[in-house]
Amino acid sequence: MAMSVEGSGGHWFSQMPRTGRIYQLIDDAGDCANPDGRIGAIEALGESRDPRGVDVLVSCCRDADPFVRRHAVIALGKMRSGRAVPALIECVLDRDEEHGTRVQAVHALALTRSDSAVHGLKKCLSEAGEGAAIRPAIEDALSRMHITTIPFVGDSSG
Repeated sequence: MAMSVEGSGGHWFSQMPRTGRIYQLIDDAGDCANPDGRIGAIEALGESRDPRGVDVLVSCCRDADPFVRRHAVIALGKMRSGRAVPALIECVLDRDEEHGTRVQAVHALALTRSDSAVHGLKKCLSEAGEGAAIRPAIEDALSRMHITTIPFVGDSSG
């Protein structure tokens, strides 16, 4: 019997029954009254590497709490999911985001090793005015992925 994915965003696992610990973690990560409990759930989802947790972690990347955002980015790096790439790129490009969280997003993108992550990191490099804030982390990530970068036009060292 084939499982229909219509209305599920194409995610087969959204059709699975919502039982078990993973769903408690998903619920807690998305809306736990206790901030420490929420961050604990986010960390546990990252450790689980269960693809059912990706969507809630992506949502957490846009949370008002900077600690929630940082832990969500780190968890997504552990998951290495291509579905997280757009949210991680958004985080890297957000100049209002904390520098450490932006660097963690760069590392998470590098861990996915997907073409869309490489393209996104290159896009981040080409953003006008980025300057030195996040550029070294992006260049390092691309280097570790064995991707050649073009020297920054304003860079006098190259």
